[in-house]
Amino acid sequence: MSKRVKISLIATLAFVVVISGWVYFSLFGNPIQMKDAEKKVRAYLIQQKGYSPEEMIDITGNYSFTSSEAPYGASVTFADEPNNKYYYILFKDGHIQQHSYMDDDPKHQEPMVR
Repeated sequence: MSKRVKISLIATLAFVVVISGWVYFSLFGNPIQMKDAEKKVRAYLIQQKGYSPEEMIDITGNYSFTSSEAPYGASVTFADEPNNKYYYILFKDGHIQQHSYMDDDPKHQEPMVR
């Protein structure tokens, strides 16, 4: 195999890897930023809203490729409402806001402001 063919194959492989990574992160988000969103939402709920860590049984980071202003956030399940999820979004300016919830009778609903 000639040197030119090897270089072409390596360049093509590198292109495919870069494009695949770009597509993956565009559709599913950066896992590191999702973990960071979990930490920020946990800190927000504890420090600003006064919840204890025991009151939150699950916090899962999520990503929305449709939102350019607030692509990352987290869903939170509280111990007293194990069948309800509350969704919090992180705006690029650092602001955190409750976006939605699943249950018809939410106990932890925050006023919608922005």
